[in-house]
Amino acid sequence: MSIYCSQSHENPPGSRFCRLCGEKLAVNTQGLYPGLAEATDTTVGLRYRIKRQLGHGGFGRTYLAEDLNRFNEPCVLKEFAPQVHGTYALQKAEELFEREAGVLYKLQHPQIPRFRELFRADFEKQAHLFLVQDYVEGQTYRQLLEARKLQGMSFAEPEVMQFLIQLLPVLQYIHRAGVIHRDISPDNLILRYGDQLPVLIDFGGVKQVAAAVSQYVQENGQAQEQPIAAPETRLGKIGYAPEEQMQLGRAYPHSDLYALAVTALVLLTGKEPQEFLGRSPRRNWGEELNLSPTLSAVLERMRSPRPTDRYPSAEEVMQALGIVPIDLGYVQTQPPPSYIPPRLSDPETQGTVAIAAPHPTSHASPPYAPLSAALALANCCCCWF
Repeated sequence: MSIYCSQSHENPPGSRFCRLCGEKLAVNTQGLYPGLAEATDTTVGLRYRIKRQLGHGGFGRTYLAEDLNRFNEPCVLKEFAPQVHGTYALQKAEELFEREAGVLYKLQHPQIPRFRELFRADFEKQAHLFLVQDYVEGQTYRQLLEARKLQGMSFAEPEVMQFLIQLLPVLQYIHRAGVIHRDISPDNLILRYGDQLPVLIDFGGVKQVAAAVSQYVQENGQAQEQPIAAPETRLGKIGYAPEEQMQLGRAYPHSDLYALAVTALVLLTGKEPQEFLGRSPRRNWGEELNLSPTLSAVLERMRSPRPTDRYPSAEEVMQALGIVPIDLGYVQTQPPPSYIPPRLSDPETQGTVAIAAPHPTSHASPPYAPLSAALALANCCCCWF
């Protein structure tokens, strides 16, 4: 089973230090409530039957469960068990956790796991706080990339282009809702089996709660009757998050765009940021790739070290990639130079690839057709309502 640091970075079993942030990993990873970790097939809250543990981090554990009230439908339970002791600190931690659950509740997008509920339950005479979300059946882009690397391959430019086209509207949506993800990386993006769309998971808000509580305890002690405020916490993965986020704890929409650009480069090169960027963040990563001029220029601006040099919004990135908004979604009007969309009938595009069109029943943005076809559809009387 993977080992996670306090910021939920995944590490191979037996690791002593986090491979991304260098944090020393605790030998005892059972957390505050060790009894529940091995409670396979235990029913929690008279509704959710735990099947297995998916992972754990500084805020608690995540489980795959079955919703008994919905015909055993799979779902994800996130147990809030911060590594703090003391009634007051735990109470304030729960208040922050509930506040962040309210933020997740506001997000209603088909490419974000749906928030189901927040509830309390007792287990072995201990009170537990759980957040329930939809389970996304698929593989993370980290898993997809590792599978390709075993074959000496990585993602091709057309696939990454389609990946950006499908994910940028999701970032536009959350940023308009006033939410910054803070932790975009191949680990937190799942290629969903059903419609082959990227799904954004593991928002940094819950991790921010754990970091806020940890910082509070360090500065004030466990028993201090002082209010806990949510400070500018330093969240994100080294190499993926921009400097202002890692050093100052400040995150903006363009911080997420920076992380998305680095994620795209990792998929293209098959290497971690530290490997292809070197010590200088301005190293010419073009030495690793042969990209079209448009995509190369867009990625370079997205991951500029100076925040003011980046695109301020996902909308501007989409415009730079030749995508304009219409009422039906987003349509690519002019493919970037040297961009040749792959044919879905090609054998090499089958299987675990990120280029398939959305499932017909999906409510996500429609496939990206020529503008003329989109306008014709918009003028169709059957689509007015």
